Amino acid sequence: MLSGETANGSFPDTAVSIMSAIVVNAERGIDKPDVYNFIRNWTPKPMSLKETITSSAIQASFDMRAALIVVITNDARTASLISKWKPISPVIVVTTSKSLTKACNSRYGLHPLLMDEIPPMQETMQSVVKFAKERQLAKFENKEFENGQIVVVSGRNMTLTGTLLQITTYLFGEEAKNLETTTGYEGKHTFTFKSTKIGLDLVCEPIFTVRKTKIVCTMGPACWSEEAI
Repeated sequence: MLSGETANGSFPDTAVSIMSAIVVNAERGIDKPDVYNFIRNWTPKPMSLKETITSSAIQASFDMRAALIVVITNDARTASLISKWKPISPVIVVTTSKSLTKACNSRYGLHPLLMDEIPPMQETMQSVVKFAKERQLAKFENKEFENGQIVVVSGRNMTLTGTLLQITTYLFGEEAKNLETTTGYEGKHTFTFKSTKIGLDLVCEPIFTVRKTKIVCTMGPACWSEEAI
Protein backbone atom coordinates (compact mmCIF):
# COMPACT_ATOMS: atom_id res chain seq x y z
CA MET A 1 0.00 0.00 0.00
CA LEU A 2 1.14 3.52 -0.82
CA SER A 3 -0.12 6.34 1.40
CA GLY A 4 2.05 9.38 1.99
CA GLU A 5 3.97 8.87 -1.25
CA THR A 6 0.82 9.28 -3.34
CA ALA A 7 -1.25 11.51 -1.03
CA ASN A 8 1.40 14.18 -0.41
CA GLY A 9 4.28 13.46 -2.77
CA SER A 10 4.83 15.36 -6.02
CA PHE A 11 5.29 12.22 -8.16
CA PRO A 12 2.53 9.69 -7.34
CA ASP A 13 2.82 8.01 -10.76
CA THR A 14 6.54 7.37 -10.21
CA ALA A 15 5.87 6.02 -6.72
CA VAL A 16 3.32 3.53 -8.09
CA SER A 17 5.60 2.40 -10.93
CA ILE A 18 8.51 1.83 -8.53
CA MET A 19 6.25 -0.14 -6.18
CA SER A 20 5.07 -2.22 -9.13
CA ALA A 21 8.67 -3.01 -10.14
CA ILE A 22 9.52 -4.02 -6.55
CA VAL A 23 6.50 -6.33 -6.39
CA VAL A 24 7.32 -7.99 -9.73
CA ASN A 25 10.87 -8.77 -8.58
CA ALA A 26 9.66 -10.03 -5.21
CA GLU A 27 7.10 -12.35 -6.82
CA ARG A 28 9.79 -13.95 -8.99
CA GLY A 29 11.55 -15.24 -5.89
CA ILE A 30 8.50 -16.99 -4.43
CA ASP A 31 8.12 -20.75 -4.76
CA LYS A 32 4.40 -20.77 -5.58
CA PRO A 33 3.89 -24.56 -5.34
CA ASP A 34 5.48 -24.45 -1.88
CA VAL A 35 3.13 -21.62 -0.87
CA TYR A 36 0.19 -23.60 -2.24
CA ASN A 37 1.16 -26.67 -0.21
CA PHE A 38 1.55 -24.57 2.94
CA ILE A 39 -1.90 -23.01 2.54
CA ARG A 40 -3.50 -26.36 1.73
CA ASN A 41 -1.87 -28.12 4.68
CA TRP A 42 -3.19 -25.48 7.08
CA THR A 43 -6.69 -25.34 5.59
CA PRO A 44 -9.15 -27.14 7.92
CA LYS A 45 -10.28 -30.53 6.68
CA PRO A 46 -12.58 -31.76 5.33
CA MET A 47 -12.68 -28.97 2.79
CA SER A 48 -15.90 -27.86 1.16
CA LEU A 49 -16.64 -28.90 -2.42
CA LYS A 50 -15.96 -25.36 -3.62
CA GLU A 51 -12.55 -25.25 -1.90
CA THR A 52 -11.69 -28.71 -3.21
CA ILE A 53 -12.50 -27.80 -6.81
CA THR A 54 -10.63 -24.48 -6.72
CA SER A 55 -7.53 -25.98 -5.07
CA SER A 56 -7.53 -28.81 -7.61
CA ALA A 57 -7.71 -26.25 -10.43
CA ILE A 58 -4.61 -24.49 -9.11
CA GLN A 59 -2.75 -27.80 -8.75
CA ALA A 60 -3.71 -28.66 -12.33
CA SER A 61 -2.40 -25.29 -13.54
CA PHE A 62 0.95 -26.03 -11.86
CA ASP A 63 1.21 -29.48 -13.44
CA MET A 64 0.14 -28.26 -16.89
CA ARG A 65 2.11 -25.00 -16.71
CA ALA A 66 -1.13 -23.41 -17.86
CA ALA A 67 -1.02 -20.04 -19.58
CA LEU A 68 -4.21 -18.91 -17.87
CA ILE A 69 -6.83 -19.86 -15.33
CA VAL A 70 -10.35 -18.80 -16.25
CA VAL A 71 -13.20 -18.61 -13.74
CA ILE A 72 -16.71 -18.13 -15.15
CA THR A 73 -18.89 -17.01 -12.26
CA ASN A 74 -20.89 -14.29 -10.54
CA ASP A 75 -20.01 -15.76 -7.16
CA ALA A 76 -17.47 -13.71 -5.22
CA ARG A 77 -16.62 -16.68 -2.98
CA THR A 78 -15.47 -18.79 -5.94
CA ALA A 79 -13.23 -16.02 -7.27
CA SER A 80 -11.87 -15.38 -3.78
CA LEU A 81 -10.97 -19.04 -3.27
CA ILE A 82 -9.05 -19.12 -6.56
CA SER A 83 -7.05 -16.12 -5.35
CA LYS A 84 -6.49 -17.75 -1.96
CA TRP A 85 -4.27 -20.51 -3.40
CA LYS A 86 -1.80 -17.96 -4.90
CA PRO A 87 -1.66 -19.31 -8.48
CA ILE A 88 1.30 -18.84 -10.81
CA SER A 89 -0.90 -18.30 -13.87
CA PRO A 90 -2.92 -15.10 -14.26
CA VAL A 91 -6.61 -15.59 -13.44
CA ILE A 92 -9.33 -14.08 -15.64
CA VAL A 93 -12.73 -13.88 -13.95
CA VAL A 94 -15.48 -13.83 -16.58
CA THR A 95 -18.60 -12.34 -15.05
CA THR A 96 -21.76 -10.33 -15.67
CA SER A 97 -21.61 -8.80 -12.18
CA LYS A 98 -20.25 -5.26 -11.91
CA SER A 99 -19.77 -5.61 -8.16
CA LEU A 100 -17.60 -8.69 -8.67
CA THR A 101 -15.37 -6.86 -11.15
CA LYS A 102 -14.74 -4.21 -8.48
CA ALA A 103 -13.96 -6.88 -5.88
CA CYS A 104 -11.48 -8.59 -8.21
CA ASN A 105 -9.41 -5.41 -8.45
CA SER A 106 -8.23 -5.90 -4.86
CA ARG A 107 -7.71 -9.68 -5.04
CA TYR A 108 -4.37 -11.35 -5.72
CA GLY A 109 -3.92 -12.36 -9.35
CA LEU A 110 -7.52 -11.72 -10.49
CA HIS A 111 -8.34 -9.85 -13.70
CA PRO A 112 -12.07 -9.24 -14.27
CA LEU A 113 -13.66 -9.52 -17.71
CA LEU A 114 -17.16 -8.01 -17.62
CA MET A 115 -19.65 -9.25 -20.20
CA ASP A 116 -23.31 -8.42 -20.76
CA GLU A 117 -24.08 -12.13 -21.03
CA ILE A 118 -22.03 -15.30 -21.12
CA PRO A 119 -21.99 -16.87 -24.61
CA PRO A 120 -21.25 -20.56 -25.30
CA MET A 121 -17.82 -21.82 -24.15
CA GLN A 122 -16.09 -21.53 -27.55
CA GLU A 123 -17.10 -17.88 -27.96
CA THR A 124 -16.29 -17.13 -24.34
CA MET A 125 -12.77 -18.52 -24.69
CA GLN A 126 -12.18 -16.50 -27.85
CA SER A 127 -13.05 -13.36 -25.89
CA VAL A 128 -10.79 -14.51 -23.04
CA VAL A 129 -7.80 -15.06 -25.33
CA LYS A 130 -8.33 -11.65 -26.96
CA PHE A 131 -8.59 -10.01 -23.52
CA ALA A 132 -5.42 -11.79 -22.30
CA LYS A 133 -3.44 -10.60 -25.32
CA GLU A 134 -4.66 -7.01 -24.95
CA ARG A 135 -3.73 -6.96 -21.26
CA GLN A 136 -0.46 -8.81 -21.95
CA LEU A 137 -1.42 -11.56 -19.52
CA ALA A 138 -0.35 -14.31 -21.93
CA LYS A 139 1.32 -14.39 -25.33
CA PHE A 140 -0.49 -17.28 -27.05
CA GLU A 141 1.94 -17.43 -29.95
CA ASN A 142 2.20 -20.57 -32.06
CA LYS A 143 5.86 -21.15 -31.28
CA GLU A 144 7.79 -24.04 -29.81
CA PHE A 145 7.57 -24.21 -26.02
CA GLU A 146 4.65 -21.72 -25.95
CA ASN A 147 2.00 -23.19 -23.67
CA GLY A 148 -1.57 -22.79 -24.88
CA GLN A 149 -3.37 -24.70 -22.15
CA ILE A 150 -6.05 -22.96 -20.09
CA VAL A 151 -7.68 -24.30 -16.94
CA VAL A 152 -11.36 -23.35 -16.76
CA VAL A 153 -13.49 -23.41 -13.60
CA SER A 154 -17.20 -22.99 -14.26
CA GLY A 155 -20.61 -24.17 -13.16
CA ARG A 156 -22.21 -27.04 -14.99
CA ASN A 157 -24.16 -25.84 -18.03
CA MET A 158 -22.38 -22.48 -17.60
CA THR A 159 -24.33 -21.51 -14.47
CA LEU A 160 -22.89 -18.47 -12.64
CA THR A 161 -24.05 -19.14 -9.09
CA GLY A 162 -20.90 -20.90 -7.88
CA THR A 163 -22.62 -24.26 -7.34
CA LEU A 164 -21.85 -27.59 -9.03
CA LEU A 165 -18.40 -26.41 -10.10
CA GLN A 166 -16.35 -28.34 -12.62
CA ILE A 167 -12.85 -28.13 -14.10
CA THR A 168 -12.24 -28.29 -17.84
CA THR A 169 -9.30 -27.44 -20.08
CA TYR A 170 -9.11 -25.40 -23.25
CA LEU A 171 -6.33 -25.78 -25.80
CA PHE A 172 -5.11 -22.87 -27.88
CA GLY A 173 -3.26 -23.08 -31.20
CA GLU A 174 -0.91 -26.00 -31.84
CA GLU A 175 -0.86 -27.22 -28.24
CA ALA A 176 -3.33 -30.06 -28.93
CA LYS A 177 -0.90 -31.77 -31.34
CA ASN A 178 1.70 -32.32 -28.63
CA LEU A 179 -0.45 -33.72 -25.83
CA GLU A 180 0.88 -37.25 -26.27
CA THR A 181 4.52 -36.12 -26.29
CA THR A 182 6.41 -36.27 -23.00
CA THR A 183 8.23 -32.97 -22.62
CA GLY A 184 9.17 -33.07 -18.94
CA TYR A 185 12.65 -33.93 -17.69
CA GLU A 186 12.67 -37.30 -15.92
CA GLY A 187 15.22 -36.14 -13.35
CA LYS A 188 17.80 -38.93 -13.77
CA HIS A 189 20.73 -36.55 -13.35
CA THR A 190 19.18 -34.13 -10.88
CA PHE A 191 20.41 -34.26 -7.29
CA THR A 192 17.90 -31.76 -5.94
CA PHE A 193 14.85 -30.18 -7.50
CA LYS A 194 15.90 -26.67 -6.51
CA SER A 195 19.24 -27.02 -8.28
CA THR A 196 17.37 -26.68 -11.58
CA LYS A 197 15.61 -23.46 -10.62
CA ILE A 198 18.29 -21.03 -11.85
CA GLY A 199 20.20 -21.10 -15.12
CA LEU A 200 21.92 -18.66 -17.45
CA ASP A 201 18.67 -18.20 -19.37
CA LEU A 202 16.94 -17.04 -16.18
CA VAL A 203 19.77 -14.64 -15.31
CA CYS A 204 20.56 -13.21 -18.75
CA GLU A 205 17.27 -13.26 -20.68
CA PRO A 206 14.14 -11.17 -20.10
CA ILE A 207 11.36 -13.01 -18.29
CA PHE A 208 7.68 -12.62 -19.16
CA THR A 209 6.05 -11.81 -15.82
CA VAL A 210 2.58 -10.60 -14.87
CA ARG A 211 2.28 -8.80 -11.53
CA LYS A 212 -0.40 -10.42 -9.36
CA THR A 213 -0.11 -8.43 -6.12
CA LYS A 214 -2.43 -5.42 -6.16
CA ILE A 215 -1.32 -1.91 -5.14
CA VAL A 216 -3.66 0.32 -3.11
CA CYS A 217 -3.00 4.09 -3.14
CA THR A 218 -4.30 6.91 -0.98
CA MET A 219 -5.85 9.60 -3.19
CA GLY A 220 -4.47 12.76 -1.60
CA PRO A 221 -3.69 16.24 -2.99
CA ALA A 222 -0.98 14.87 -5.28
CA CYS A 223 -3.61 12.75 -7.06
CA TRP A 224 -6.38 15.28 -7.37
CA SER A 225 -5.63 16.37 -10.93
CA GLU A 226 -7.00 14.47 -13.92
CA GLU A 227 -3.48 14.30 -15.40
CA ALA A 228 -2.07 12.55 -12.33
CA ILE A 229 -4.92 10.03 -12.22
